[in-house]
Amino acid sequence: LIAAFSVLSMTSMPEEFRYTWVGLNPWNGVEGLASTVRYFLHTSVAVTYIITVALLFLIWWRLYAIFHRIWH
Repeated sequence: LIAAFSVLSMTSMPEEFRYTWVGLNPWNGVEGLASTVRYFLHTSVAVTYIITVALLFLIWWRLYAIFHRIWH
């Protein structure tokens, strides 16, 4: 999950920051997900974080299922 959000963070960064510690920081990907939820759904802060945590859980669950299928 950390690698997935690092990739998400890297793809959303400008080119000069993409391969720095700022670009590799997975928290930037999580903040980007929360900002996207807030922008498109026009929700309050509490609802935004609830939806973001639910999406994080969903992404983790699907990544786990994919890797579990590959390795077992």
